[in-house]
Amino acid sequence: MELCVQSGTIVYDFGFEAGYKMIREAGFTAIDWNIDTALNRAGLKSKPLEDLCIFEKPLDEVLEYYAEELKQIRANGLTISQAHSPFPAYMPERPETLDYTIKIYRRCIELCDAVGCKNLIVHGISLSNPDYTNTPESIKALNYKLYESLIDVLVKTNVTVCLENLFTGSPKGLIEGTCSNPYEAVEYIDTLNAKAGKECFGLCLDTGHLNLLRKSFRVYVPILGKRIKALHTHDNNGVADQHLMPYVGTINWDDFCNSLHEVGYNHDLSFETFAQTRPSQLNRELVPLFLKTIAEIGDYFRGRILG
Repeated sequence: MELCVQSGTIVYDFGFEAGYKMIREAGFTAIDWNIDTALNRAGLKSKPLEDLCIFEKPLDEVLEYYAEELKQIRANGLTISQAHSPFPAYMPERPETLDYTIKIYRRCIELCDAVGCKNLIVHGISLSNPDYTNTPESIKALNYKLYESLIDVLVKTNVTVCLENLFTGSPKGLIEGTCSNPYEAVEYIDTLNAKAGKECFGLCLDTGHLNLLRKSFRVYVPILGKRIKALHTHDNNGVADQHLMPYVGTINWDDFCNSLHEVGYNHDLSFETFAQTRPSQLNRELVPLFLKTIAEIGDYFRGRILG
């Protein structure tokens, strides 16, 4: 079980060489690669659906684009455990975005396979409020279109696409997003794997999202069981998606560790705690200390989960 942390914001703020060195020296052995920033999200809303993302290019050009970053990752002995793909996949006010992002995700899978990344996190499509175009049924159809379109690429690789338990906003507060209902997540994953004929899909369990929707690890985790292939581990106050390190917010971390232990989780332990290590929120010289603390918490969690 590798200890893993998101590359952003460390790499954004400190650069490839210093950032990846800092991650390794803190005690992490792997990263959750933030390739999601490759997409011009603002352009997705209004610009022509071209020249918005490096993943429109052939794979050799994509690899060249990331060559220097990959060099620093490897130089520091880090593996790429998982990657976070661009999002959103779909915009109800511009439905043609889905066909565009499908092409992006297909190239992301090829990149992950080329660099040895096991898991690619691809956010599903959730019914937002107000959205007068879609229904729960049409959203489910869009999600199946999204994920089924990736199967022919996935079956040729060792990459698993991970759905994530999501939330979405509404004028009255937060509402459940795709896969926040554990039975819905099971349905998606099992149906897609059956169509693929191999295990191409799993779940990335996001602890913060679960907490925002007042859902219990003790209920959610046993239902998903072995389908959980990756983690986004972070804390919050139960109101905002703060991406803090454990024990700063309101999550019950004993339930987290115990639940994963009971289902035999043995994949990597990844932290999505980027808000806790922003130099804009603390002195730059303190960032390594916070990173080291997160890694030490991860080492404690790993012992609890593996037993």
